Amino acid sequence: MDVGMIRHYAAEGMTRGDIANLMGMSYSRITTVIRENGIKIQRKKHECKKRGPREQTIKIIELRRQGITQKQIAKKLGCCLDTVKYACKNYGLSKENKTTTIDEAIEIIGKAGYDYVSGFVNSHSKVTVRCRACGGEFDRMYKNLREKAIGTYKNEMMCPYCWRTCVERNRQKKREPKERDAQMRAQRKAEQLSRKVNDQLTRRLAIHVCKNCGQEFCMATTGYDSEIYCSKKCQARWHNRIKNDKRVKRMVSGDHDTDITLDKLFKRDGGVCYICGISCDWTDIAEKDGAMIAGDKYPSIDHVKPLSKGGTHTWDNLKLACRRCNTAKGWKV
Repeated sequence: MDVGMIRHYAAEGMTRGDIANLMGMSYSRITTVIRENGIKIQRKKHECKKRGPREQTIKIIELRRQGITQKQIAKKLGCCLDTVKYACKNYGLSKENKTTTIDEAIEIIGKAGYDYVSGFVNSHSKVTVRCRACGGEFDRMYKNLREKAIGTYKNEMMCPYCWRTCVERNRQKKREPKERDAQMRAQRKAEQLSRKVNDQLTRRLAIHVCKNCGQEFCMATTGYDSEIYCSKKCQARWHNRIKNDKRVKRMVSGDHDTDITLDKLFKRDGGVCYICGISCDWTDIAEKDGAMIAGDKYPSIDHVKPLSKGGTHTWDNLKLACRRCNTAKGWKV
């Protein structure tokens, strides 16, 4: 293979295909030799072929603009009628898209339910129309208005201003039940509050009988908020009485030693509190308004296991305790 000839042809500006045809070799073989020897080859330039309308289509457009019908054009050019229809449709020259004058466009826009304002150029242009209901001006495609005028437009065409009003009206219709329910709830709440106030007033003015002392009283005069007791003092006395009655019942129903006294328990335990270990004092007493008030060191009987938890009033469950420790222990074991 003569590499020099390939280099010479490449220098003259020949492409790989031309060299392969001239030397009678394959294109791939020439490409391999060029790559191995580093030969610079000129590439074939591809021109952009931007094709316009075909000659037949140009003739169809010219004849159609002269006012000749599609059937006459097909017969004159000797082509198919569908070819003529397709070309006319692409360039806006079909029968249904043809609008010769602006007066016809205004008439068609009027049939669609709007008034023409401006902007008409051809059947593919955008025009400005005015709504007859609200007077608002907006833009629409002329072909859509024509389809609405003849009844072939699939979607619903509505003025944007009327549409906003309709949307707001629908929203208001949806809000009305909620507002009505809110008003009814507020009215019911006010009625309940009024009834509650009236019931409280009737309750405070009514005459009741105290459960403890048996006297008649009125809550408005006593100032104590209770229908059962006339005062807090009567309520405390009643609860203390019930508490003592329960305590006595528990003592009578279980083991109960009647010989137990505070003096005997004091002598048995040597006068010492079993909780804190301090000696109890009989003299730790004070008088106030004729009543005896025991001090912290005054002796008292303490149930090791409280009666409320199943304890008994017997010597083995009793111990001496000062008043302070007995009160602090309470019902704990």
